[in-house]
Amino acid sequence: MKYRAEIDGLRTIAILPVILFHAGLSVFQGGYVGVDIFFVISGYLITSILLREIGKNDFSILRFYERRIRRVLPALFVMMAATVPPAFLLLLPNELTAYGKSLIAVPAFVSNFLFWSERGYFGAAAELKPLVHTWSLAVEEQFYIFFPPLLAFLAARGRGLLRAVLVVLFLISLAASWYLTRLHFETGFYLPFSRIWELLTGAFCALFLARNPGFAGTAGTALSGLGLALIVYAILAFSNSTVFPGVAALVPVMGTAMIILSRAEGNLVHRLLSTKAFVAIGLISYSLYLWHQPIFAWLRHMGYEGYAAPLASLPLVFLMSWLSYRFVETPIRRNRAISRKRIFTAAALGSAAFMAIGAVIVLNRGFENRYDPRDIAIMRQFSTISAYSETRYNAAQFRPFDASGRRKVVIAGDSHARDFYNMLLEAGLDDRYQFSTKRINAECGNLFVNRDLSQYISALREERCRVMGRLDNPQMQAILEQADEVWLDARWFDWVVDLLPETIVNLEKTYGVKVRVFGPKHFGNTSLSDALDIPIDERPGYRQPADPYFVDINEHMRRVVPAPYLTELLDPFCQGDHTACRLFTDDGSIVTIDGGHLTEAGAKFLAPTLRQLIEDTP
Repeated sequence: MKYRAEIDGLRTIAILPVILFHAGLSVFQGGYVGVDIFFVISGYLITSILLREIGKNDFSILRFYERRIRRVLPALFVMMAATVPPAFLLLLPNELTAYGKSLIAVPAFVSNFLFWSERGYFGAAAELKPLVHTWSLAVEEQFYIFFPPLLAFLAARGRGLLRAVLVVLFLISLAASWYLTRLHFETGFYLPFSRIWELLTGAFCALFLARNPGFAGTAGTALSGLGLALIVYAILAFSNSTVFPGVAALVPVMGTAMIILSRAEGNLVHRLLSTKAFVAIGLISYSLYLWHQPIFAWLRHMGYEGYAAPLASLPLVFLMSWLSYRFVETPIRRNRAISRKRIFTAAALGSAAFMAIGAVIVLNRGFENRYDPRDIAIMRQFSTISAYSETRYNAAQFRPFDASGRRKVVIAGDSHARDFYNMLLEAGLDDRYQFSTKRINAECGNLFVNRDLSQYISALREERCRVMGRLDNPQMQAILEQADEVWLDARWFDWVVDLLPETIVNLEKTYGVKVRVFGPKHFGNTSLSDALDIPIDERPGYRQPADPYFVDINEHMRRVVPAPYLTELLDPFCQGDHTACRLFTDDGSIVTIDGGHLTEAGAKFLAPTLRQLIEDTP
């Protein structure tokens, strides 16, 4: 291929916003689109190389994967190795265990599935993961498992069939991206099905330029200018509330394609991207991508919050990236004295080594035995919370009522309702009541109203709320018709609270049920590290105030929800004073993992109070 300096400059446009976004600069709130730019560039460059080889009858799948290993693994392995010592020094056992899982997933190129299962790309949880950025490498390599042989197979049967098949794959992937992102943001963001079309966009650019010179003159200048404008718009205008990737990803993806298709070497965009500064940064962009996230993550684990520390560390990021490019990437890519056999052997051994280290970490629970047994007990409360909090509530969803004579109760709500249900069972109230549950996410509105709620719901969650349904879910109708009571619990929002009186009236009128609304609970914001910082002997007597948000919501519910329908939990659960809530039980077990969600010990600790509240309610 003829070298195109502006492509390296385009890499700079991709990497700098990603770094500044991960640093926490709000002006680059859409900087994550840099990954999409990389996808298009990758699809273009690799397809161009493959088409040239296929055209010369010189295509070799082994040579292709050798090139990929030389390009990707050496710098990746050096970065991963450098993260191991800080991980042992800075991470708590649960964090170290999660890190161990990522050491297993990254060399297997399935880290996107791992981080998808852990949920979340935006926010503090992701910022603390040193290897979270490797998800995009996994997506690329998953694409390149099937694409080269497919391209070779189709190209041998004519360009018409090749274009047709790739267009169909493009449209299927774009449709999947649109739907999955609206249904479940994290699925659309992490999984390859909704990202393939971006790599195929680059492939289409390569197919076009293989037989055409590209757009020159005024058309090329306009095209490249518009392309750069689209990219800059996405970087500055998109945010974590943008429905992305989905259709929104067309903006940076098409912008990148326009620049690639513009071959007018004298136009302004070309001259800008071809400057020495842009090209120099673009050349080390892969190493920059590798090194910035772990450095930022370690700074945050050391207690540096905000964007000041990440920005101050940029010279270190650039230094490590240049060293990686100069002494790792370039020598191994260009040194043909290193045979293919040695490259594949080194890749296999390196992958096995990291997987082994990760397995040892996971099997030893992050080496939790370094800690006091009472601290280990708290750590295990955090690590087992999901299985405890979700299992019984999910099993009871849409459960039919029986003829046992116990009161028939529908419980509707989110993760706070799951806590509520667990407390009911720990209190033994299933001896008087039989329960059927309905999951309704808090942002969807735990309501039964005949009105359009889209004005209140984020576009990211609108489709998910529609599919999930509320109490008007068809599966719930027959159960509601048999129910004696409906109990509503959730992490309440002001707009939902405002519609609760209408919900109560509608449920009573439609189903003749008794309605109870349970207020918020909270025990003060906390985390595992916060809990472990409290001296062991002081934990049973430790007190802290509930988060002001939940105090305000509780007051709002007092004003809006008619008193006979409302059962408050905030003060009763804090022994009458929400400014002094217990975080630990008498034996030092922790009540909550974050202030709002209960551990098993917390549910058992609060169960007698909840039983008393329900028995005292007529």
